[in-house]
Amino acid sequence: MTSAHVVLARRPQGAPVPEDFRLETRELPAPREGQLLVEVLFATANPGSRNRMGGDASYARGMRLGETMEGPAVGRVLVSNHPEWRQGDLVTGAFGWAERALSSGRGLRRIPARTPSLSAWAGILNLPGLTAYFGLRDVAGFKPGETLIVSSAAGPVGATAGQIARLMGGRAIGIASGAERKRWLLEEAGFAAVIDRSAPDLADALIAAAGEGGAQVYFDNVGGPVLDAAIRALGQRGRIVVSGQIADYNRPDGERSGTRRVHEFIGKRLRMEGMVVFDYAERFGEAEREIEGWIADGRLKFREHIVDGLAALPALFCAQLRGEIFGRALAKVAS
Repeated sequence: MTSAHVVLARRPQGAPVPEDFRLETRELPAPREGQLLVEVLFATANPGSRNRMGGDASYARGMRLGETMEGPAVGRVLVSNHPEWRQGDLVTGAFGWAERALSSGRGLRRIPARTPSLSAWAGILNLPGLTAYFGLRDVAGFKPGETLIVSSAAGPVGATAGQIARLMGGRAIGIASGAERKRWLLEEAGFAAVIDRSAPDLADALIAAAGEGGAQVYFDNVGGPVLDAAIRALGQRGRIVVSGQIADYNRPDGERSGTRRVHEFIGKRLRMEGMVVFDYAERFGEAEREIEGWIADGRLKFREHIVDGLAALPALFCAQLRGEIFGRALAKVAS
């Protein structure tokens, strides 16, 4: 059986362009004993993949040239020689940018037949939502009555983190750009305030929105000058969760910005901690059930930007890194 794949054709020089990828067809062997063949329904243009495309390792190894682009996906089991899976089962796993994939079953999660949204299992019910859930609750230790600042607030991680803060009895201040994004965050997602990233003095705007005593948590998806502005708006014993650094993804190590506000960690007794969502893999089911319940009863909103076909993924991925996509970036691969 053949399968279309989008592979890494060359190392990006700065911001990725569609020519850095290649669409090719591969022969897939029949699944052996203990394997299953999955048809991909939705694939994701995951911004975190940019870190690995240069070949350097982060929390995962660097990508090899000619390798299928990675990313969580939703699929349907076509053939199963595995005792735990049956033909027709809906699953989510790291199938990447592929039409079909062989799997040993490791890392797969079963999707409930009556899920409120199948595509959500490639987004808010996958790595973005899980990152927001565990980053806010476990890493930050967010409490009722506290104030959260979150960057890239209209993205799938940021929008989910802000809404979970509200559901936990706190308030969320988002940093986002564009009238449509800001309106959605305020009117649909229930953010208390949204500050435009291009504000003349972002730090002063965040300080005013946070109010007396400052914010207690900053959920960082961006890094760079936005991180410095948020540090200034944190109060005593504020906590920073480092989820992503999208401002630096296209820069070599020597040009990444870091922070100039380390001195504030002393006087304010701040704490900053990075997170990798896979550290919580044994508890993914707990988060999925709670998030799915919030979606089903209308308390948690999400946005998606869906294109048709694998061939559209390179352009979608590049546009997302330029900040042009509003919502989880997905490709519908099969029905």
